[in-house]
Amino acid sequence: MSIVTPIISVLRSPVQFGAACFALFVSVMLYVGYLLNNYYQQQERQTLQQQLSQYHHQLDTKLSYVGHLLYSIDSYLVPSFEMDLFNQVAQSQLPGSDVELRLELYRIISAEQVANVEASQKSQGFFDYKVRLAQAHSQHYLTLMNVAPMAEYGHTMGDSLNFAEQQINALYEQQSLMAINWRDQAKWTLLVQRPDHDGAASALGISFELPILLEGLFGHIYQTSQQHIRVLTQQQVLFSSDWQNTHSLESRQVGAYQHIDFYGQELMLQLFSQKQLAPSLLENRQLMIAGFIVVASLCAWLVWMQVRYLVSRNNVVNRIVVERTTSLAQANERLSVESDRRLAALQQQISAERKYKSLFLNSNEGLFVLDGHGQLIDANPAFRRLLIGVEDKPLGAYLSQYIVDDEFATQWQAIIDQKSRHDELEWLAQVESKDSIWLRQTGSWLHNPSGTLYEGRVTDITQLKLFNEQLKYKAQHDSLTDLINRQTFLNLVETCRTVTERKYILLYIDLDRFKLINDTLGHLAGDRLLVEFATRMRILLGNFADIARLGGDEFAVLIDFAKLPMPLEGVLEDILVEIRKPFIYQEQSHSISGSVGVRKFTVPCLNYEAEKLLHDADIAMYEAKKRGKNCYHIYSPAIACEASRKLRVERALHDMTLDTELKLQFQPIFCRDGKVLRGFEALVRWQSPELGFVSPAEFIPIAEECAKINVLGQWVFREALSFMSEHNCEGLFMSVNVSPLQLQSGMFVPWLKQLFAQYDVSPQQFKIELTESAMMMVEDSLIEPLEQLHELGFGIYIDDFGTGFSSLARLSVLPVDGLKIDRAFIDGIECAGSARQLIEAICAIAKSFDLEVTAEGIETPEQLAVLGALHCQQSQGYLMSKPLKRQAAAELLIQTYGRPYLELVTQ
Repeated sequence: MSIVTPIISVLRSPVQFGAACFALFVSVMLYVGYLLNNYYQQQERQTLQQQLSQYHHQLDTKLSYVGHLLYSIDSYLVPSFEMDLFNQVAQSQLPGSDVELRLELYRIISAEQVANVEASQKSQGFFDYKVRLAQAHSQHYLTLMNVAPMAEYGHTMGDSLNFAEQQINALYEQQSLMAINWRDQAKWTLLVQRPDHDGAASALGISFELPILLEGLFGHIYQTSQQHIRVLTQQQVLFSSDWQNTHSLESRQVGAYQHIDFYGQELMLQLFSQKQLAPSLLENRQLMIAGFIVVASLCAWLVWMQVRYLVSRNNVVNRIVVERTTSLAQANERLSVESDRRLAALQQQISAERKYKSLFLNSNEGLFVLDGHGQLIDANPAFRRLLIGVEDKPLGAYLSQYIVDDEFATQWQAIIDQKSRHDELEWLAQVESKDSIWLRQTGSWLHNPSGTLYEGRVTDITQLKLFNEQLKYKAQHDSLTDLINRQTFLNLVETCRTVTERKYILLYIDLDRFKLINDTLGHLAGDRLLVEFATRMRILLGNFADIARLGGDEFAVLIDFAKLPMPLEGVLEDILVEIRKPFIYQEQSHSISGSVGVRKFTVPCLNYEAEKLLHDADIAMYEAKKRGKNCYHIYSPAIACEASRKLRVERALHDMTLDTELKLQFQPIFCRDGKVLRGFEALVRWQSPELGFVSPAEFIPIAEECAKINVLGQWVFREALSFMSEHNCEGLFMSVNVSPLQLQSGMFVPWLKQLFAQYDVSPQQFKIELTESAMMMVEDSLIEPLEQLHELGFGIYIDDFGTGFSSLARLSVLPVDGLKIDRAFIDGIECAGSARQLIEAICAIAKSFDLEVTAEGIETPEQLAVLGALHCQQSQGYLMSKPLKRQAAAELLIQTYGRPYLELVTQ
């Protein structure tokens, strides 16, 4: 009774009972916190051990690879092998590893055998061979006899290491691999026993630097996992990922460790977790558990305080109940009045339901009612016509029976089970007439005392759906070829970039000479050609590639490398063959060719967007065009750099300030064996603030492509004419290089006439130079402007004669006054041979056509003498003078000729 009575009194008192429950709750929470702390500590130890086992396996795999490689080399080398075989085996087997490996041959000798070993090695050609014994005396020494490959900065042949009798017995009796560490070095060597040679024990070994191997395996651990690892022996630390000693690992507790038996040498791996390296209060598990217990205890205390508050409120509630009973009597009277009002409202509701029933039956939209399980219990005639087909057929089917898509059926069943609200739904229905229609559904749940109902509405949107699908298809495909369009192709490539571990090939195809077909036969022929080409590509590549038309005559192909039915080169050749096959239009055969750019990439490829990959393939395609068309070219970073450089030069050309960045230099042209000055050749030089000095051979072709050549050419003519106007000596001429694009513009000749009208300089004092290859490529369009210039008095010269492919018959048609022999033909003419014979032939041709010959690039007196003997009228080169600045050229005229210039050149 003494124990039961206090318990009963506690149970009767809510305050005391709450205090007891609070104490019990706090005790339970403390015990749970203790169990949680022990559990998470065990989980962390297991996780660290698993990670360390992975690192252990990686290191063991690398070391085993070196051991297996040594066994394989040992089995390959016969007992008495030649050193050539030794070197060949090292060159063939050792490259390709993550760490530099060297094959080494050792002998175990004593101090008395050193002289004999050195003499034997010197007799084999190693004249600087010398045995370097260890400082500590030993009965036996492991001595390095030969090594392959040799180090570029020296060799270690002759190094020796103390080798105890116990180590010799272990190597020969156990006949297994042995690992040794060289004193005060990072070098480690794996040894295997070889047959004795010249009375001395031999061993074959592979040496490497173990710290470098460990750096390759574990150097990235801290960046990837915020953990550090150490590898050490009993004597030294071989590797530490904390190479800056930021965390002082030797003074920290090891998270996990394991031992490795490295062929007799014991290595220890130590792993330090992030929590051990940088403890944080926010990640302190004990602190978090204690905080949780405190919060839970505080909540329990608040509950207890609420219980006390409720007890005090109980008395107040009892008093309020008495007061409310009185008020209920008064409310009863008011309910009578409310009942009459509700009766009137009910009558209005009945009238509204009749109107609703009329709308329900006569609506053109399908209206239906489901029970709580999704079963049809009512439907209007429009719904019956849509899904059932017969208006008088009894209901009872479930709405899910008409749903075709399994995924949407699952979604609808979830709505039925949860009685949840939903937005507008669109789904494919199978009607009882076996047709399929698309429906748009709206509806809501009605919760009544008698049960839950679903009222819904469906509308036939089949035609709208088909129309949208057609619009979507047209938006993604080319209307002419029915191939996917550029944006769809880029989206496809963008999607493929995130796939893991795959290789793709991106092709950029451009049809050569397509513009000619379009311009001569019309756009209808061009469209038919594109459709025919697309059909051929579908037949050839459709089974393993995605093909797109980017626009015009440009196409792109995306190929999964794993799906290639043949080597890539074979596929590319097949594409070129298909392009070259004749196209038939109006019973006539027409042929074109194609240029293909190839861009290989491996996914995931997060550094390059789809647009960049397509641009790279485009660059490769243009490189194929530059190499003669009708071929393919594989993208490389080199051509990307070239394209980037070309773009920078083009941008700098557009932003160029002519008078500030361009300078004109004048290279003298001589006659009379290089003694008498006849004129100058105007050479433009560009010093860009952004790019520095840019060679004319680089920026002139780019200026032709970006329509800046006319501006540059006009500036050169103005500067050259200004110089000639200042130093107007009769008989002195100026040679100016002109691009064929300037002559083709149609405005060049009128502009030149207008320019010369402003200066007191005769056109006979100017020679216009065009390169042979450029002149012959657009010869027909140049004849008329050249004849106009010739009639005005300008001299016409063919520059770089002999480097192009001109026909001799053309020399009689073109208004040409002279030839300039390219510097490539000048080298070697001082010796009798083909070079001299070629110059003789050019001079003979010029003499036959009454043309003046100028040789450029003369650098030696012998070359000048030979050219003078071959009746070469004019000479130009560094032997006589380099290109001169404007002031230097003027000084040359003044200093060289003290009397009238015309008198000198006519003597």
